[in-house]
Amino acid sequence: MAHLAVFGAGPALGLSAARRFGRAGYSVTLIARNPDRLEQMRAVLAADGVEADVQVADLADDPQVDVALKDLRAHHGIPDVVLYSPSGLDRLPVDALALDADTLRAWLPTNLTTPVRIMHALLPGMIERGSGAILVAQGSSVLHPRTMLASVSVPQSGLLNYLYSVDQQVRPRGVRVGSLLIGRLIETSAAEQAFDTRHFDSVDAGEFERVHPDALAQDLFEMATTDAEVAREA
Repeated sequence: MAHLAVFGAGPALGLSAARRFGRAGYSVTLIARNPDRLEQMRAVLAADGVEADVQVADLADDPQVDVALKDLRAHHGIPDVVLYSPSGLDRLPVDALALDADTLRAWLPTNLTTPVRIMHALLPGMIERGSGAILVAQGSSVLHPRTMLASVSVPQSGLLNYLYSVDQQVRPRGVRVGSLLIGRLIETSAAEQAFDTRHFDSVDAGEFERVHPDALAQDLFEMATTDAEVAREA
């Protein structure tokens, strides 16, 4: 059975992706730091007939990520598709003028170094097998900067460059690497809730279009299963 691993699985995009790939016959591993939420998502997937297991890990903590990767390989081998999509909004982004070097370092793990860590752990097996896909969900501010999102978009811009570079090396070997650049508020997500409850006082939530996570999950499925572009705006 083909397998999908979702790092940073949440009840919006992560769950929708798990359902979409599950309909295509994939089993799923959900990896995130909130055990209660993981169990809730596993129950939803079970009701849909999708085989899923869960692993608890904080994606900003290297040892926890390493344990999750070890357990993933032990139970499922090298997954066929990996989605890196950190969920939640436990802190507000920092704007460009406030983003000093020390602050930036605190945003690097989730937005740059952890996905690189995951790719280095799993890509060799995909290359040896001759198939696989690693996809990252990012904000479109990596291409269209918004000053208020600098702490996220600055490291993610480096990650996007890295994805393009890696793709040049692995696509001829049957492995796909890609980024879904999301420029709309995802319905039911933590970000949508933050905007709607006025956590971003300087920004009117009405400035942003909304998108259902199922539509984005379909984009991810196409990127993983066809010879799609490296970066797709959604």
